[in-house]
Amino acid sequence: RSRGPIMYSSTTSGVKVEVSPLYQEDRSRPEKKYFYWSFDITIHNLGEVKIYLTSRHWIVHDENEKLYEIHGSGVTGSQPLIKPKESFTHASGCPLATPSGRMRGILRFLDQDRIAFDVRVPEFPFTHTIAP
Repeated sequence: RSRGPIMYSSTTSGVKVEVSPLYQEDRSRPEKKYFYWSFDITIHNLGEVKIYLTSRHWIVHDENEKLYEIHGSGVTGSQPLIKPKESFTHASGCPLATPSGRMRGILRFLDQDRIAFDVRVPEFPFTHTIAP
């Protein structure tokens, strides 16, 4: 029984962000407390000016409420320029030591006048049920 990933989305300042997390059973090692999720993020520029993604800030909680924060430039080594009415998609991943957790974030952009603004990435769950 296979079903596609569930999509989570939010729109901030004319930028829509959609996220689809998916548990990666083949990359996970539950016996070693290593659970891996991939996620696709699509960024839609709904505005009238080009935008440039400069950095990201991820906030991750495992099921024990342990907090992890990740800061970095761009996304997965890229700092895309997204033209009006265009989109950019990239894939990433996140390991956890617990079978579930959640993640959210902020993406920082510059507009064509080099004015910085932040876009919210909606919170999305990492959920995996271990068979008894």
